[in-house]
Amino acid sequence: MRLKSSYPFLIRCYNRIIPVKAIEAHQLVKSVQKKTGLHDFGEAAYLNRLQRLCAAMNKEAKLHSFGVFMSKVRLKGLLNNRLLAVDLLKRHPEILEQELLPPVFITGLQRTGTTFLQRLMAADETNHRALLSWEALNPIPLQRKNEQQKRMGLARMSQRALRYISPVFFSIHPVEYDSPEEDVLLNDMSLLSAVPEAIMEVPSFSDWVTEQDHGIAYDWLIKMLKILQWKTPAKTWILKTPQHLEYMDVIAQKFPKARVIHTHRAPKECIPSFCSMVYHSRKVFSKQVDAHASAEHWINKNVYMLQKTLEVRQKNPSFKVWDVYYQDLIKDPIATIQSIYRHLNISWTDKTTSGLQKALERNKKDKYGKHHYEQADFGLTDAGIEQKFSFYLDYYNLK
Repeated sequence: MRLKSSYPFLIRCYNRIIPVKAIEAHQLVKSVQKKTGLHDFGEAAYLNRLQRLCAAMNKEAKLHSFGVFMSKVRLKGLLNNRLLAVDLLKRHPEILEQELLPPVFITGLQRTGTTFLQRLMAADETNHRALLSWEALNPIPLQRKNEQQKRMGLARMSQRALRYISPVFFSIHPVEYDSPEEDVLLNDMSLLSAVPEAIMEVPSFSDWVTEQDHGIAYDWLIKMLKILQWKTPAKTWILKTPQHLEYMDVIAQKFPKARVIHTHRAPKECIPSFCSMVYHSRKVFSKQVDAHASAEHWINKNVYMLQKTLEVRQKNPSFKVWDVYYQDLIKDPIATIQSIYRHLNISWTDKTTSGLQKALERNKKDKYGKHHYEQADFGLTDAGIEQKFSFYLDYYNLK
């Protein structure tokens, strides 16, 4: 068994000294409203979602004391950004009048090369604009001198803190303050995303979120992208998150001219790795993480996401989706991206090649150490995974 996850000394001390307390939604709201002097979250149902999430965290997530502290910091950040965004759009309504060029959405099961592909395509700064980690954490411009440097500094501190808390997580998914990050972090400000269930056990909230109108989350994403490109030249956004698989119908509605890249890899190769990633994410917040139950939850969710996206693709043949296979991307990244550019009708120059080569150097495999895991840690077998994903294996001939 390789599932060993110890806490640093300071966190062990914190958990011994500080008692576990409930997370109260009204206290979070009061705190950020006092800090910002703002009160409008822009949507009547928003605080109901916050209350539902906090209730699930208190009852189901088995948070340790430091996990409670981290959760409060995370939620206050979301609430703070939400208040600032709503206020900014009131003061500058011209932001929403900007043109948003049809974005490129990269999606696929976790651990299928989505991060690698996004970071390579984002290196072509002539054509593309990616959401950077520091922007995802603090997307709203601050009304102060050197505001961008201050936002980057906060993200750099968060990067160092996460690496201290869970160095093993960095070997799985490095979070670098100045590298592209998942746009699900912007959706998370709507409190309608898969982020909570990725970092803690909140089944009641996860089930409820699945049934909600996710047009709300994607409308918010559009607003945030326009805020981020405000005062900068419009470029094609290179967006990426596996959650888009579940809501491809919403993307087709909200971004009818978007281009989608769907990455593929045999589930028996990527599912155990992702289960390990979820386990270590949840360990940041809770000592009591059931690896088998967590794996079962996410396998069922991933099956559902793939079924949803296949259904949308079959019903909307005009919706542009380009399939990319992990083995091709890893074997020859530049040739794979050249094929994507031809399909998307994007120009290729020597500068494109140079940018990709630099990105390949920066994003070498095992940059922060090798990721160790075993299927048995999560109660998985090749045969069991293939049975669950048989429809997907057959459709894309991944056997």
